[in-house]
Amino acid sequence: TAPAAEGLSTHGERVEHVHDRRKLRFGSTDNQSAMDLREPDGLVLDYTRLMMAFLLFQPQPQRMLMIGLGGGSLPKFCHRHLPGCDITVVEIDPAVIALREALEIPPDQADFRVIQADGADFVAAADDQRFNVILVDGFEADRMAPALGTQDFYDHCARLLCPGGVMLCNLHELDIHYGAFMERIGTAFDGNALVVGTRECGNSVVFGRKDTAIEVASADRTWTARVLVTCAGLHSDRVARLTHPDLPLRITPF
Repeated sequence: TAPAAEGLSTHGERVEHVHDRRKLRFGSTDNQSAMDLREPDGLVLDYTRLMMAFLLFQPQPQRMLMIGLGGGSLPKFCHRHLPGCDITVVEIDPAVIALREALEIPPDQADFRVIQADGADFVAAADDQRFNVILVDGFEADRMAPALGTQDFYDHCARLLCPGGVMLCNLHELDIHYGAFMERIGTAFDGNALVVGTRECGNSVVFGRKDTAIEVASADRTWTARVLVTCAGLHSDRVARLTHPDLPLRITPF
């Protein structure tokens, strides 16, 4: 049955109905995820659309790893729009997985699975697996899970990527370790990294690409991603301006 207006709770995780949206909260914190009931597989929050910018660098990924299930927005979207891509989602909290049906997350099948495990332990043990894309979005009630911000964790993610593969991490700019996280990602990827901000609650997405410089190509020119990245083709009006805040450019590669 659908959650009541006051929400369904499972050990502090809370699903709430607000108009046409179903929202996942951890305790009393900001939204962890949001689903439009009219389009359950759509991407509502701006940072989730920005996370899809991995398509700039891996337009047809064959294998994806996602650390953190949350409300399942990104797994659902990728499962629907990337046919032929094998998706593994790792979630540490069984209470979050228990909300899977309420959030309309697909059941396990040949090319889609949710594994209950610690994400840091999973990447450390996954010696025989390689991925084109790794998405890291693992938050506790008020911060990113500390185990997902260590140098070892980022080094393992880089090791598990195919050449040219990309890792994207959702971080919060108010986290006291934010700068350290970015520095560690830069170290793991030999400087092939960049950070792009969103408008929502201080979220930033950090990109790291294995063995390859991060560049974005337009129809007539290739720009380094340090200049500009946009997800306009995925219905976001956010243009992330990095080192040149007044540059009047808009790259729409989709």
